[in-house]
Amino acid sequence: MSQTGATRGREPVRVGVIGAGWPGERHAEGYVANPDARLVAIADANPERAAAFAARFGYLQNGQTLKVYSDYTELLADPEIEAVSVALPNFLHRPATIAALEAGKHVLCEKPPALNHAEAREMAEAAARANRLLAFALQRRFSPAVEALHELVSSGELGEIYHARGVWTRTWGVPKGIGGWFTDPARAGGGALIDIGVHVLDMAWFLMGCPAPATVSGQVYNKFPEETKTDDSAFALIRFADGRGLQVEASWVLAQDEDHYGVYIFGTKGGARVDDNRIDLYTVGEEGRTTRTRVIRAGWQQAFLGQAANFIAAIRGEAQLRTPAAHGVQLMAMIDGIYRSSAEGHEVAM
Repeated sequence: MSQTGATRGREPVRVGVIGAGWPGERHAEGYVANPDARLVAIADANPERAAAFAARFGYLQNGQTLKVYSDYTELLADPEIEAVSVALPNFLHRPATIAALEAGKHVLCEKPPALNHAEAREMAEAAARANRLLAFALQRRFSPAVEALHELVSSGELGEIYHARGVWTRTWGVPKGIGGWFTDPARAGGGALIDIGVHVLDMAWFLMGCPAPATVSGQVYNKFPEETKTDDSAFALIRFADGRGLQVEASWVLAQDEDHYGVYIFGTKGGARVDDNRIDLYTVGEEGRTTRTRVIRAGWQQAFLGQAANFIAAIRGEAQLRTPAAHGVQLMAMIDGIYRSSAEGHEVAM
């Protein structure tokens, strides 16, 4: 299927959310804020959490009653629902997404796309067979700050972008998740890299125009096994087929001055740093360095609204997906390459 759905009338797209946790709530906020969407159902194995979700978001939709399902397969069997958000732990992304696609639903799946590249590719193939849209929730592409910097890059103001660096390193911050799934390799697929590194990797890659990766050199560490069985830190260099490069640094535990988060891009006419709320633009020359700062307060909250709006518009045939399945597949290939390079002890071809 193309990255837009069929043209349709002005009736709102009827959406269900699978997973009533924090990510599911953010997806729901995007839908209830969008006049072209109507949130109609929630599925969650925890009945209390599902009921609370239904009460909150039903109220936000003028008191509408949401359907509540304890099993997502029941939600997928509901003929009223046209599209779903899959907001479940990583190991459930593939089975829930494929089931939804086979049930005829368009899907917005939370990040990371899957446990690995093979799963992500299988999900994309299922979307093509079902002739339905599959988008991955790489929501920071919709951050107003990232959007503004993307426009500057596209305009040529910074010249040729030849290198980028994505950093998200915490001094201490290992997530656990229900039942400890975040720190279990079999259920999470990885650790700091696949959890927070995926965000800055994707932001930097998106700002560079999503070039094709050629090789990866990476090193991952598990230096705090009492906290996690996954990687607690990961560092990598990705070389692209066009000769450009991208560095990634991700950590849940790192002895440093403070937490660091942001993406740096370097061009022949200038450079920039961007996070959720701010852009710093740099120029250098014989006269010295100049810095211009633009503060954008909307942050990651607005990113979830923009993500939902793009997904709904694509279903309606009014926009292209900004986070299509093919990008999720390629992103997981790069992440797999980092893990493989570290395991094998050398640079690997993509």
